[in-house]
Amino acid sequence: MRILCFIYSLLTVSVLILGNQSWTIYAQVSTIENNSPRYMTTASNLSTDQTDISTTNVPSPNSIPTAQSIFDSGTMTLPPSVSGVIIFIPDEAHHPPTDQKTISPKNPNYLPNTLEIPEGTEVGFVHDDPNHIHVGIVKDKDGTTVWTTIPVKFPDGSDPKTLSVSGSPYGISDKQYSPPMEGKIVVTSEKSTGVLTVGGFFCPTKQLPDCKSQFSKAGFQILSEHNFDTKSVQKDINGPNTLLIYSTTLPVKDAITSLGPIIKLLPYK
Repeated sequence: MRILCFIYSLLTVSVLILGNQSWTIYAQVSTIENNSPRYMTTASNLSTDQTDISTTNVPSPNSIPTAQSIFDSGTMTLPPSVSGVIIFIPDEAHHPPTDQKTISPKNPNYLPNTLEIPEGTEVGFVHDDPNHIHVGIVKDKDGTTVWTTIPVKFPDGSDPKTLSVSGSPYGISDKQYSPPMEGKIVVTSEKSTGVLTVGGFFCPTKQLPDCKSQFSKAGFQILSEHNFDTKSVQKDINGPNTLLIYSTTLPVKDAITSLGPIIKLLPYK
């Protein structure tokens, strides 16, 4: 009888030990999966104790400023998930606001007017101002020219450039049209660690479905949009317009090339 009791006790202890080991292994696997940006574990699949170790590290497009915030403020502040950004030169960007020809009050000459980026982010310009050639001039905080872009024609883009944090903030101007064309780039000490290229784009609202379709076909994702009315003396700009914020995993140079055919479809002249 004592022997049987002893054997029963051994079996009970073994089951408890194995049960604890099994729990430990499962917890470790769950933690590894949830720390991967490609996976997300839902709490409904876990017990109350297991939910405590559940975390989600999936990057969210919400960390990119919305189209409305950029329209209202003229500023785009980007997170480390961004590796490149394209500054959009709108139609009639060479005009001062007093001419009542620019498309957006806060982003009349450059979209965005003020750009804040992590160190290591590549920057480029894309051209949507037909019949004008733009040469961007970027100067550091001491007024020294650190970048003169290649001459940019509609609907092409500039050569890309990475600016150092030591020269920040940078002023943007145009070789021929400054004033009024003025912008600003701020490089922060935070390091760029991502792969996204982002930018903004103006499209007439009535042409929005076609614009979005073309973006999708070219490998871009629309992150947010904002509809607004432009009061302009120029008919091709006057009326409902939409600001789109997009992203892509294409490098800046390739993204600029892909934007060209989309820009050519716009009615701005």
